[in-house]
Amino acid sequence: MTTLIAEGLFRIDDDRAVLQASRRRSSGVVKFPAERPELFDGDPQVQEDIEAVELSTEGTLFTYTTQQFPPPLPYKGIRDPKVFTPYVVGFVELPEGVLVESLIVDTTADELAIGQRLVSTTTTLETEDGRSLTTFAFRPQG
Repeated sequence: MTTLIAEGLFRIDDDRAVLQASRRRSSGVVKFPAERPELFDGDPQVQEDIEAVELSTEGTLFTYTTQQFPPPLPYKGIRDPKVFTPYVVGFVELPEGVLVESLIVDTTADELAIGQRLVSTTTTLETEDGRSLTTFAFRPQG
């Protein structure tokens, strides 16, 4: 069974991941991941200033690199140096002015270029204990 890597981080709409963010009404500043108003329970003015927003599902590749070594646990397979395959990570600039760090899938680093249009999607990671977790990612548009 596949579950979302974290609740409230994104929702799935067809083949796109829709990232859940927040915006401060007073300044217009958008943050991802979203600020959680309940963490400001001592200040109702701050709570009222934070509104939930959904981010665009298309953006521009700001920068990228390849992950050349296995990440820390809990990820299975990719942790084993004999099985590990380098993968692409990058920052995607969205129209809301937010840079989102993300896996870049369905491509190689050689096929990417700064400024390239990307669209959101999902990908699945498997934990060491065999659970499948769905997370957001971006891929080239087209």
